[in-house]
Amino acid sequence: MNLTKVTFTGIDEKTNLERLSKLQKEYPFAEFGILVSYDWKENGKRFPDPRILGNLEKYGLNLSAHFCGQAAVDVVMKRFKAVEILNGKLRLFNRCQLNLKAAEHITCLRKLSPLPFIKEVIVQMHTLQLCEQFLQGERPKFMSYLLDASGGAGIDTPIQIITSPGIHIGYAGGIGPENVESKLRTLLEYDSDEYFWIDMETRVRTDEWLDLDKVEHVLKTCKTILDEQESE
Repeated sequence: MNLTKVTFTGIDEKTNLERLSKLQKEYPFAEFGILVSYDWKENGKRFPDPRILGNLEKYGLNLSAHFCGQAAVDVVMKRFKAVEILNGKLRLFNRCQLNLKAAEHITCLRKLSPLPFIKEVIVQMHTLQLCEQFLQGERPKFMSYLLDASGGAGIDTPIQIITSPGIHIGYAGGIGPENVESKLRTLLEYDSDEYFWIDMETRVRTDEWLDLDKVEHVLKTCKTILDEQESE
């Protein structure tokens, strides 16, 4: 299979944006996710004040917006109060992710309308079976799927590979510096021409803050593997 992105979810208020920008330039395949919630003040360090978005425009980052809980439900239900949290900064994001109980919103997800500026909408799927079920029916062409049994908790879950022609699939679940090499090699060595990305959150944090040393370690590991693959 073919890797498209390595996503680090959870830019926070202590993230060094200058260093993040340097990492982005050195590793173009990196993507940085921002968690979006109505209750960001109560949800912990990894949920930043949305006003931080005004500081991001000049850094040239590859960004994704991860709508969580009721904010994700409101996007699915076409109640765009959730998008308003971003203070008109939706254009900063190439992708957005909907973190919700997808099984409860299958019908509405199948009829989801495109969002302005957003090229790709990711739906978090907690089981392989649910994702396979969803792929069997009508679905938006701009939609992709993140297989994440961990749900952002950092629990190391076995990779279950799913391939479907033309579908962009993401893999998460306890990925971090200590195991990204084995996880990525497993995916790259699978005999398929499909495209995928990997996503990590908890295991690239220290004391709940995004740890750019861990992020850089992961990126270096991924680049080494990709360079090896190209030279074969």
